[in-house]
Parts: sequence; structure tokens; C-alpha cells
Amino acid sequence: MRKLSTLILVSMLSLSMLQAEGMKCGAGKCGASMNESKATFSKLLSDTHTTDGYTINLTSEKPLTVGNNDIKIALDASGKTITDAKVKIKFFMPEMPGMPYMEYKEKLKLDTDAYKGVVNFSMGGTWQYHLKFKTADEKVHKVRGSVNL
Repeated sequence: MRKLSTLILVSMLSLSMLQAEGMKCGAGKCGASMNESKATFSKLLSDTHTTDGYTINLTSEKPLTVGNNDIKIALDASGKTITDAKVKIKFFMPEMPGMPYMEYKEKLKLDTDAYKGVVNFSMGGTWQYHLKFKTADEKVHKVRGSVNL
């Protein structure tokens, strides 16, 4: 009974300390608040790059979240949509203390006038990406960027 009482007391003290810390941070005086963290999950992917005369548009129809995300990549050269390329993308998060390197690769498939695929983000944070596409002339083109969850 005494151990149970001690456990309850320690739990209550811990909860009180967490609530007090949350109140200090709620005014924006410390790191990201809970609301700011949620806001980073509500961003649509909308990235545009140009390389070797091509315009590359990466988009998502829904906000990016942890888990599966549908992405769409449109390729354009001089106002003409490119539909005969082979497109693949790699999203990765470098190794950090206490966390291993994470990676997700996807070959995108042509769907009407854009290349589509599903990317799985295993956790929130900054994910870098390398997009490669091979055109009909057998040249490989690359772009790099990052997204924040």
C-alpha cells in the first residue's frame, strides 16, 4: 500500500511539473508549442525546380503526414508536358544521435499528364529528397529538396 501511495504521489508531481512547463511554453517563450507542431503537419507539398531546361513540380493533394502520402510530379520542357520519362524519388532522413538513417524510395508511374506514387514518412521532421528522371534521350536529370512534417 505504501509503494502504491508513493507511486501515485510521484506521478502527480511529474504531471504537475509537466503542466507548469507547458504553461511557460504556451506563451511562446520556449521551443515549438503543441499547436506549432501540428501546423507543420498541415502543409501541402508544393515544390518547383528547374534543371537542364525542365520544370519539375512536386505536389500533394492532401497535407503531408506521418504514414502514406500521395505525391504527384509534373515534368515540363518549353511548355510541353513530358510523359515518356522514368521517374524515381528517394526521401531520407540522415542518422542523428539515438536515431538511425531512414529512407523511402518510390518509382513513380505515369497517370495522364503527371507521375504519381505513394511515399511513407515514418516520423515527423525534415526529410530530404533526391528526384531523378531519365528522359527519352537517356539522360538522367536530378533535383534535390526537402520537406518538413
